[in-house]
Amino acid sequence: MNRTRLLVSTAAIGAALSVALTGCGGTEPTAQDAAAAGGDGALSACPATVVLQTNWFPEPEHSAAYALIDPAEATTDPDAGIYSGPAIVDPNITIEVRSGGPFIGFQQSTALLYSDDSIMLAMIDTDESVKLSADQPTKAVYTPLQVNPQILFWDPERYSFDDLADIGQSDATVLYFQGATYMDYLIAQGDVRADQVDGSFDGSVTRLVADEPVVMQGYITQEPYRLKVDFPDYGRDVDSFLIADSGYDIYAAAWSGKPEVVEAQSECLAQLVPAMQQSQLDYMEDPEPINQAISDYLVEIDQFFQVSPELGAEIHRVMQEEGLVTDGTDGVFGSFDAERMERMTTLLAEIYAESGVDVAEGLTAEDIYTNEFLDPSISFSS
Repeated sequence: MNRTRLLVSTAAIGAALSVALTGCGGTEPTAQDAAAAGGDGALSACPATVVLQTNWFPEPEHSAAYALIDPAEATTDPDAGIYSGPAIVDPNITIEVRSGGPFIGFQQSTALLYSDDSIMLAMIDTDESVKLSADQPTKAVYTPLQVNPQILFWDPERYSFDDLADIGQSDATVLYFQGATYMDYLIAQGDVRADQVDGSFDGSVTRLVADEPVVMQGYITQEPYRLKVDFPDYGRDVDSFLIADSGYDIYAAAWSGKPEVVEAQSECLAQLVPAMQQSQLDYMEDPEPINQAISDYLVEIDQFFQVSPELGAEIHRVMQEEGLVTDGTDGVFGSFDAERMERMTTLLAEIYAESGVDVAEGLTAEDIYTNEFLDPSISFSS
C-alpha cells in the first residue's frame, strides 16, 4: 500500500493538489543512461544525477536518501518537492530526492517509475510490487525498515484488546484506506469482521479525538506522538497493534526499480546501495542534523504535513527501540529475508487471486527483490 497518510480534510487535499506533478518533468537524464559522470569517486559508475522518489513528504523514515546529502550543501525546491545536492561520498554525483504525496498527485510509486524514466529507485511496499507484477514489475534492492510501522490504534480508555482478534469481537468501527490489502488478510484471518470495517478513512484522527468507537490505521512512528502532543482535546497515549504481528509481514517502502533499470544500472547500484546503507546508519547514529534539515525543508514547503525536530527525535527513538530499523536476519543492514519474502509473495498472490487481480504468471519472490547490491560488512549491530 502506498503511504498516503492524509492528515487533513478532503478540502485541504484539493488545495494541496495545486502543486501536484510540478517536479516530475522528463527533461532529466534517464535512469537507464549508463553514462557515468566521470572521475574516480565512490559513485563513479552512476549517472551524473541519481533520482530517488519517496512516497510521502520528507520524513526521518526516508533518511537513507536524505542523509546521502550534506544539509549544508543541499538545495531545496519547495514548490516541486525536490531536495538535491552533491553526494557526500562522491561530490561528482548529484542526488535528487523527490517528495511524494501531493507532489505526485498521490499516485503509487510504481506508476511514477513507469511514467518518468529519470527515476532510478522509488519506495514501494511488497504488496504493491506483487499486485502490479504482471504489467508494472519492480525489484526491491534495499529495505530501510525491517518491520512495517503500520498499526491499528485505539483509545485505551474505551477498549482493552489483548490481541487482534479481540477487535473483531468488539463494536468498534475499523477505519482504513480503501484498497489496503492487509485488511482483506485480517478479515480472512477472522481478526476483524467485514461488517465493521470502513474504507472511507482519510487520515484524520478527529473521530477518535471526538470519542467515537473507532479503531484506525496509522504508523507507530507518528500517530501516537501526534495524538498526545498535537491534539490537546485528546492528549494521552493510545494502544496499538503492529499489522506485521498479524502475519501480514511485508517490507514497507523498500527502495525498488524497474527490473530492466536494475539490470542496466547494476554497477551503479553496487555503489549506491552500500552508500544508502551507510547513510541510514549515520542517521541512526546522529539523527539531529537530518531531522533539522527535514523540519526546515517542510517549513519551506508550508503544507499540512510538518515534522518538528521534537517529532523527528521521537520517530528516531521509535525506529530504534521498536526494532523497525535494524539488521536483516542475515546480519546485514537493509537485507531482505528469503523465507519471509517467499511466504509473503505466495500469500499475496493468493489474496489477489481471490479478489480477481492477476499477478505475473509463475511469480516468485526472487522476481521482486534482490540482496546482491548490499555490502554484507555493513551492519547495525557493529
